Parts: sequence; structure tokens; C-alpha cells
Amino acid sequence: MNEVASLYAGKLNILVNNAGTNIPKPTTECSEEVAAHIWATNFESAYHLSQLSHPLLKESGCGSIVFVSSVAGVVAIPYGTPYAGTKGAMNQLTKNLACEWAKDHIRANCVAPWFTRTPLVNPFLDEQTLAKIRSRTPLGRIAEPEEVSSAVAFLCLPAASYITGQTITLCDRGRATELRGGGAYVRTKRGGAAVVPGAVEGMGYPRVTGSVCDVSSREQREQLMNEVASLYAGKLNILVNNAGTNIPKPTTEYSEEDVAHIWATNFESAFHLSQLSYPLLKESGRGSIVFVSSVAGVVATPYGTPYSGAKGAMIQLTKNLASFRRADTSKDPISHAARRIAEAEEVSSAVAFLCLPAASYITGQTITVDGGVTINGFFFN
Repeated sequence: MNEVASLYAGKLNILVNNAGTNIPKPTTECSEEVAAHIWATNFESAYHLSQLSHPLLKESGCGSIVFVSSVAGVVAIPYGTPYAGTKGAMNQLTKNLACEWAKDHIRANCVAPWFTRTPLVNPFLDEQTLAKIRSRTPLGRIAEPEEVSSAVAFLCLPAASYITGQTITLCDRGRATELRGGGAYVRTKRGGAAVVPGAVEGMGYPRVTGSVCDVSSREQREQLMNEVASLYAGKLNILVNNAGTNIPKPTTEYSEEDVAHIWATNFESAFHLSQLSYPLLKESGRGSIVFVSSVAGVVATPYGTPYSGAKGAMIQLTKNLASFRRADTSKDPISHAARRIAEAEEVSSAVAFLCLPAASYITGQTITVDGGVTINGFFFN
């Protein structure tokens, strides 16, 4: 770190803690030396380098740390408890540093890959093991190194400026502007006939078109997807379920109509549009669904229980669909650990990233774009 400080005039924008090793053995057969070696390489190095880099990251004014962890730190896998312990420790370190160093404008995030084709893993990838991995993985294959590095790179970019304290598991302007900027043809929907022409024309992109659709209406949802199927020759690469509404009230004051309207707009529309889009997404050969949920689906917020319930349902829907087809979730921020609210482009950047080939091995994940609020236990600003 002395060399780094000298080379970059005492400033550092990004630290990626990627070093790791493993010696797979049954727990009862791991010697003290083996456990100490794995701990020092996987966790202690990352912890110490983060400590040493703190003044340099702080001096830069916008520092980012990315830890490369493992699914072994999230679920049990039979490849060594010392290794799993170090990765679990790394995941929790991510959350603590995100809260402790937010005041210094330093973000901390973590990428937790599943089996990836690397020199460390290759010796264990015999055909029998590969078959087991494929059967356990919804995408039916192991990850390639560039699919992990893409997630790492994204977390280091300004596009991820409101994401901190998150562990992204690789196991598989507005959003239309972001997607069109990446070369996509975009069909957007709005709530009123008078709004659509002006809104679409105002985007200034000939490949963006619009439809009028009340997403709480089943009939209009079906009409919308018929238009999409006709316009794009029966194929669709990306579906972003972004429609939502809320009527904040105490739980005891909600009418049946209020609840039905919130549920139909926030969840039922997303569920039905996903159903309707399935043949189009499948036909494209590379489909991606993004649900725009909310932190209200993860923690308790005083903004209406029907809304929270709908968003919680959407997050679980993401996981279930991921086992059947690809689905990802990006979430709206409500409060924050970074002491500011998010900008719209910070959410749309995450949505756009999840739709790109760079996110090809990320599925079933909830990426919380909240400035660190959902991982903050007792760090008080």
C-alpha cells in the first residue's frame, strides 16, 4: 500500500480484494496450520488491506471496495468449513465497512460467485461434479470469469454510486433511455393517452415507442403484450416491471378497494405480464426480467402494509421465476445510510446493468439500491 500511495499521490478510488485459496478437507482433518493459512489469505489480507487503504480511499472523495467472496459464505457446500467461514466473515465485513465508512464517501460491496471456471476450481471439475453443479444451478452451467469480473466492474462504476453494503450472489435517465443507449428497441407504457405521444417524442429516440395501458386491467395487459408481440415479431429480450402505486394509510383504515387496487397495480400486473411475456422471452433465446420492488418489501416502513406486502411478494416471485427462467430485482430506496436520497439514474443504471450480457450469470438476485440502509443495524448518523 505504500507503493500504491506513492504511485497515485496518496489517493485511491477502487480496492478489489480478490485473493483467495482453499484446501478442501473434512472439518475434523483440518490442521491448525491449514485453517490459519486459509484465514490469512482469504480474510485477514482483505481486512488489513482495507484498513491500509482507508486514508487513500477517503482522500479520493469517492472510494469503492469490492470483496470477492463466494456462495460458500451464504449456503453450506462440502468444500471446507474454514473456507466457508472466511467467506461468511467477508460478507459481514462488507456490511460493517459500508456503514462505518459511509461518512468518508467510501462504498463497500461484495460479489459472491458460484462455481467459476478458474485455475483454483478447475481441478475439481470432473464430469460427475459438473453434472451435480448443473443440476443445482438454474442456468445449467458454471460461471465464466468475465461474468464475475463484470459484476465487480459494475460495482466500481459511478452507475453503482447508491449501492453499498450489498452481497451480489452470482449463481446463477429513465430506464428506456438507459436501455436504448445500449442499442435496445424499447416499448414503454404510460397511464394516459394524452401523455404517451409527448413523452415518447420527448425522449428523442426513434427506437422508443409507447402504449397506453392501465396495468391494473387484465384486458389491457393482454392487449399490450399482443402489441409487443406484433411489433417485435414474437420475440422479447427484456421485460421491466416498473409500474407501482401506493395509498399510505394506517392498516386499520384500508378499504377492500384500496387493497385490491394496490395489489393489482404493484403485484398482479407484474405477475401477469411475466406470464404473458414468457413465450416471447423464450423465443428470443436470451430473456431477462427486472422487477422494480422496494426496500418496503424487505424491512418495515410506515408507508402502508398493502404496498409492503406487494413488494415482498414481488421479491419472492423473483426467486421463484429464477428457477424457471431468468429474473432479477432492483429496488427503490426509501431511506439511506449515505445521508442522501437516490437519484433516478442510480436506480435505472442498476436496472440497465441487469439486462446486459455483462450480467449473464446473475439471476434470482435482489440488488438493493438504498445507500446501505438495509444492512445498517446500529450505526447512527
